[in-house]
Amino acid sequence: MKQIRDIGSMIFDLDGTLIDSVPAYFALTETILQRIGLPPAPEQSITKVMIEGMDAVEEMIPGEMMHRRNELIDRFIVEGRKALRQMFSNEIEPIPGITELFSALSNRQIRIGLATSTHRRFMDLKLTPLERIGLLDSIEAIVAIEDAPQKKPAPDPLLACALQLGHPPDRSVYVGDNRIDIQAGKAAGMMTIGVLTGLDDRETLKREDPTVIFESIADITPLFMK
Repeated sequence: MKQIRDIGSMIFDLDGTLIDSVPAYFALTETILQRIGLPPAPEQSITKVMIEGMDAVEEMIPGEMMHRRNELIDRFIVEGRKALRQMFSNEIEPIPGITELFSALSNRQIRIGLATSTHRRFMDLKLTPLERIGLLDSIEAIVAIEDAPQKKPAPDPLLACALQLGHPPDRSVYVGDNRIDIQAGKAAGMMTIGVLTGLDDRETLKREDPTVIFESIADITPLFMK
């Protein structure tokens, strides 16, 4: 892993990578759909919202209800904001090992960034678990879904984050929990680390040929302790 040890910046996905939010999202989405009068959604539709952002909510609306599209999406956002506030304040925890990893990166003067499909209006809420343990100030660049011309798997968010951190893609590594993250990282010309704490399993990530796959971000820390 010498090539990863020589990087200047490490950029992370958020959900399922730095915060343990994936299981809660499935339960939360089911609750929101019930509250606004939509039928239960298949797992792949919920997964798509988590990966691609709120634009994918439209796929959960049955054809016979599409005339209410704007109203239902607005209600989904309102109910989601209410539920997110409670969920991220009280229930969602950081992935174990994040404090040690951030400390190791800081000691090596490796800059830390975040490139996520989270919408900017939800960012403060979703960063609450990291703020709670005093790590928010360690993140020097945050790129939300609106902050780049195209969303992942396009490389745009990652390149925007690398630019803010001041290192070229070939001196950056992107860490994520799903195939879209690995695709985006490779498209950006970065090294990629897949972690198994989120949406995709080892075989799914392996098909995208990341630089390395770890069980979680905790397994990255030893690379920077030698």
